[in-house]
Amino acid sequence: MMVKEDEIEKMINKTLIIFDCDGTLVDTEYLSSYAYAAALHKISDTLKIYDAAAIESEFKGMKMFQSIQILIDRYDLDITVPAVIDGYMEQVTIHRAKLQKNIAGVKETLEALQSHGGFEFCVASNGEQENVIASLEHAGLMQYFNQDTIFNASMVAEPKPSPLLFLHAAEKCGYQGQECIVVEDTAIGTRAGKAANFYVYGTTACASAAHKKDEEIALHKAKADIVLDNFMHIGEDIIAKKTKSYLMSA
Repeated sequence: MMVKEDEIEKMINKTLIIFDCDGTLVDTEYLSSYAYAAALHKISDTLKIYDAAAIESEFKGMKMFQSIQILIDRYDLDITVPAVIDGYMEQVTIHRAKLQKNIAGVKETLEALQSHGGFEFCVASNGEQENVIASLEHAGLMQYFNQDTIFNASMVAEPKPSPLLFLHAAEKCGYQGQECIVVEDTAIGTRAGKAANFYVYGTTACASAAHKKDEEIALHKAKADIVLDNFMHIGEDIIAKKTKSYLMSA
């Protein structure tokens, strides 16, 4: 049987999946918080009240320069934001090999989505560009992305929860509106995805057992369309919805 041209077009129409990085594709949550705390401890004894848990509790999902400015103002610190970021990056480099972990099912999911042929990927993160790329390289995930499909908040006027980063990523990749899906682990990122009018998967795959329920609740409150704690289930659901959409439009 001959396949009509319009049917072929429907089959090859692609969807852009925009992934957050830290806590979504790679488990750098503890690494980031530990490195941040270690950098602060080198600045002032006053800041030794901040351990990794305190950093994560107060600043998770926030753009780093914003959290640093909060601390500078709070403690009247005689240091610049770039200097603190440099110290943080030094600590990340020192501790990455030991503290960065993989998230179960991420690589298998990206492979399945890529093999399907109906999807393209990009990353949109509030994290520093250099750090995002290093995280993906360490996890062996750069084969699914490139320099042109990794976006960070320095490229737009406002970081998440503003929708600007997601909208910028979609535009640069040639997509808009219903052609885009966001995968996020934070309420801040989820709010950004919904503000961009994209379908948002919330993931708690990286959350510890002690915090998983609270993070699930936070993602639901931020209006995630669906929240799943197994990353492979996200890929399976995306493919299933894509298949159903094609069958309904055929």
